[in-house]
Amino acid sequence: MNQELVKQLFEHVKLSLNYSYCPYSKFAVGACVLCDDGKTFVYGANVENASYGAGVCAERVAITKAVSMGKKSFMALGVMSDKGRVTPCGICRQAIREFSKDIDIYLFHPDGTFQTKTIAELLPDSFGPEDLE
Repeated sequence: MNQELVKQLFEHVKLSLNYSYCPYSKFAVGACVLCDDGKTFVYGANVENASYGAGVCAERVAITKAVSMGKKSFMALGVMSDKGRVTPCGICRQAIREFSKDIDIYLFHPDGTFQTKTIAELLPDSFGPEDLE
C-alpha cells in the first residue's frame, strides 16, 4: 500500500477514536477498513456495555459496517487505541480472517508510526469459510 493510503488510513483510525464508548475500561479503540475497491469504512469504535460481554471491539464494528453495505473484500485494516499501539483480540482476528486470508493489519501509534502484520501472522493455521466446503 502506498504511503498516501497509509496516511489516510491513519487519519481515519485517529478520527474513529472519537466515537469510542468506553466508560468502564477508559480504553478507546478506533479502527478503519479499506476495501479492495478503495472504499473506506470509518468510525469503527469500541462500544462497551455494563454487562461487559455485550461490548464490541472497534475492528468488528468497522468490518460489520462494510459488510452491511455489501463489501466483503478488504485490503487493509487499521487500528489504534488512545493509549497507543494495540493489536486485535482473538475474536477480532477470526472476524477479520472470515473475509480475507491475506489482509494487511496496520497497528498504529498516535504519532503515525506503525507496524504491519498480516492476518496469517496474527492468526496462524486459521479456520475459515473454505474449511466448511
